[in-house]
Amino acid sequence: MAFITVLGSSGCKYDYGNDTASFLINNKVIVDTGWNLVENLLDLKLNPADFNIILFTHFHHDHYLALPQFLFYYINSGKSLSGLKLIGPPEINMIVKLAVDFLQVPRFFDNAGSPECIEINSGENITLEEENLFIEASQSIHPVDGRYYKITDKISGAKIGFAGDTAYNPDESIFFKDCGLLIHECSLGGKNLGENLYQHSSAEEAAIVAESAGVKKLALVHCADKVRTECLNAAKNKFSGEIFMPVKGDIIHID
Repeated sequence: MAFITVLGSSGCKYDYGNDTASFLINNKVIVDTGWNLVENLLDLKLNPADFNIILFTHFHHDHYLALPQFLFYYINSGKSLSGLKLIGPPEINMIVKLAVDFLQVPRFFDNAGSPECIEINSGENITLEEENLFIEASQSIHPVDGRYYKITDKISGAKIGFAGDTAYNPDESIFFKDCGLLIHECSLGGKNLGENLYQHSSAEEAAIVAESAGVKKLALVHCADKVRTECLNAAKNKFSGEIFMPVKGDIIHID
């Protein structure tokens, strides 16, 4: 059985004790780093240096801010950065270079190596053989280049959808068809009131996607703690499956 470990589920200005939306797949692959990736992993009694793959939905600050922190921890654990595989939209190369430059890696670390950066464009897919995961990507609707991901666990057959940050798009329902779990943002709160300058989704819109896609479980994330009840109530009016709003440390199992 596949499972998701929640590293954080709050919004851009995360609530204390949580973090912004970030996750682990089968405790093997990181999805976005949030603000405090290293601490979040240590809180779960996991060694950050044991992780070699990070999948990024997009490159707004709250989704990659902890990358330099993670790279620094990794190097200090005696590992070469060449052992890392970082996957995301084409800005991945720029973001990783900036992180490495910020750490002044060549100045302070001999033979530190460089991470492998893998661009994934809309319509493309990647297989992670050792992790037994198949990753499909599609274009999100956001001010920066972003991706939806559908990830299939090749052992169990479980399918997990990550919407990342995105405005509502009916095409999501096609891409996330029959996922066992859809993790969808609801930064706008319960309902979209028409002011969506930063191109996010409401809980109601996330639920419409989930219902149309026929998913089994909907996890609402990336919103402030104060609107959790509002989001749940709005989503329940549009989705007949299981709905929840996970927090840091929760584990979600997918059939």
